[in-house]
Amino acid sequence: MMRDPERGSGTVLGIGAILLLMSLLVAFLILAAALQASLQARAAADAAALAGAAVLLEGGSTDAACSAATELAEANGAELTACSPSEDTQTVAATLRVEVAMPVPVLEGARARAVAVAGAVPDTAG
Repeated sequence: MMRDPERGSGTVLGIGAILLLMSLLVAFLILAAALQASLQARAAADAAALAGAAVLLEGGSTDAACSAATELAEANGAELTACSPSEDTQTVAATLRVEVAMPVPVLEGARARAVAVAGAVPDTAG
């Protein structure tokens, strides 16, 4: 009695299809984790910039502004990597530029980075 040479080929194709779907699912989950970390880094940068700019606008020192930005960035799970306040004497506008980084949960060693700027809007009327 002869065996059918195609017997079991459906099993191999099924396993291949399942492995392909699982690979796509893992790739999607990694991309979703990276996107989530990016959004969290952006939110942390925005909040830190606003906190630091508020200190500047209330007449605080640049060190106090960067300290407030650092505190809020850390409260949001991020690390403040740069803080550069600038006071433009021509427009009487204080601004603060911050840069934050935070780890991506599923990618060891990967970090999501974001930059934000906050401050007074200069009065251009006049």
